[in-house]
Amino acid sequence: MAITKYLRQGSKLWVHHSGRTFVVEAEGSATGLITKPHKKKTLSGVLESPMPGKILKINVKKGEVVKENQTLCVIEAMKMEYALKAPFDGKIKEVFKTPNQLVVLSEKVLEMEKQ
Repeated sequence: MAITKYLRQGSKLWVHHSGRTFVVEAEGSATGLITKPHKKKTLSGVLESPMPGKILKINVKKGEVVKENQTLCVIEAMKMEYALKAPFDGKIKEVFKTPNQLVVLSEKVLEMEKQ
């Protein structure tokens, strides 16, 4: 059974469900909210923080070969943990962060390349 977690930050609602994070942005007044999906990037090798938080774990190092959906990093935000997973099979090109560092929305955490 998948656990759904959510976080509201300003007009954005972050929903984490089944290992994936979705962002919905609200527009308009509180009585007439219009929602639109957050544009997600295609399968790039750059993994960015999906929310502001703190790096709990970095499970890989530069040069390591990884498999699709392997957990590469864990970020904590508002007592919720979010796992950054590999979008494809590849190799870690660069690690930009270390455990206990703070990250902001869309900050680079890791970069990987296809093999």
